[in-house]
Amino acid sequence: MKRYLSISLLLLLCLLTISCSQNKKEKANTLKIGAILRLSKGASDGIPAKYGIEIAVAEINQHGGINGKKVKVIFYDSKDDSTTAVNAAQKLITVDKVQAIIGPMMSGNVLAVAPICNKSKVVLLTPTGTSPKISTAGPYVFRICSRIDVQAKALVKKAIALTGKTNPTVAIIYSNEPYGKGCKNLFLKFLQKNNITPVAIESFQRGDKDFQAQLTKLIPSNPDILFIPGYLQETAPLIVQARQMGLTGLSVGGFGDIAPQYITLAKQAAEGHLVAGEYDPDYATQLNKKFVRLYKQKLAQNPDAPNNIMFAALTYDGVRMIADAFKHGANTGEEVKNFLIKLKNFDGVTGRLSFDQNGDVQKGGVYLFQVKNGKYVKIN
Repeated sequence: MKRYLSISLLLLLCLLTISCSQNKKEKANTLKIGAILRLSKGASDGIPAKYGIEIAVAEINQHGGINGKKVKVIFYDSKDDSTTAVNAAQKLITVDKVQAIIGPMMSGNVLAVAPICNKSKVVLLTPTGTSPKISTAGPYVFRICSRIDVQAKALVKKAIALTGKTNPTVAIIYSNEPYGKGCKNLFLKFLQKNNITPVAIESFQRGDKDFQAQLTKLIPSNPDILFIPGYLQETAPLIVQARQMGLTGLSVGGFGDIAPQYITLAKQAAEGHLVAGEYDPDYATQLNKKFVRLYKQKLAQNPDAPNNIMFAALTYDGVRMIADAFKHGANTGEEVKNFLIKLKNFDGVTGRLSFDQNGDVQKGGVYLFQVKNGKYVKIN
């Protein structure tokens, strides 16, 4: 029996030694990136973002990886909660030992995670955090989307131009939560700079389905422009009801509307809707054509998954930027940060990308889209 136990222990020791050796070899041959995405709450944005990362990683690894090393992404769900996002970041940094993180996706979560990344010298690259506060969140924080105030300024200017009037009438109907209220305040700011005072400002709650009370107040003035910042679950039925009640003004939305689902829900009422976005599927480069093809293949494999190619495009570019830093010898978070700051005109599917000293993406202005014949069409 003693001899049997001795042999068993020896075999177990050998297996553990082999396993440790294999793990060390895998770590030595792997470059890890973290990702904190909206994988449960807000999954309509987060799942496409995950697909963008997976497409980029598969592409890189199929071509031999980076300097002979495979890229691996470790995913965590933010659950739209700052504490959860912070815990995920701490685990990615202290346990998983990543040098860069894609995400989080919501501005509040980004701002909560930023101090940890700065202290640990790990790059944080958010695909969709739009708050102006992110610009001063620290040297290791970057974003690949436009700031919300930059989007709002461009939307106000274009909306006024589209009416053909120097002093159009305007109403704002906003979602009464941080994103909607923030957009409302920015629209007000830029309208005031154009000497325009809204004829009405109304709000609605997340989950509302009936907007007649707010819309009835607008019927006498029938404003030339309807600014409706919020999320498509409310903004799409709102514009349907507005059109049914005879309101004909140009509808203008925020980031939350630029998704195929908005057009599906709003149907004909979506026509002419103006939004700011970060990605043009018709961007005529070979790289983008390939990306669109790969994204469609991904959706074909997951037909019930949410479809929003913009979020996939943003994370796809984010992974490729970090991979480019690795390729050029960046082995630490500090080296990745220094590489991104110096990066100029990176060939991305969302444009020719650079960063300013605040880590804000530079790509030649804000992209504006309008719904035409049931499709978002870039108009600038």
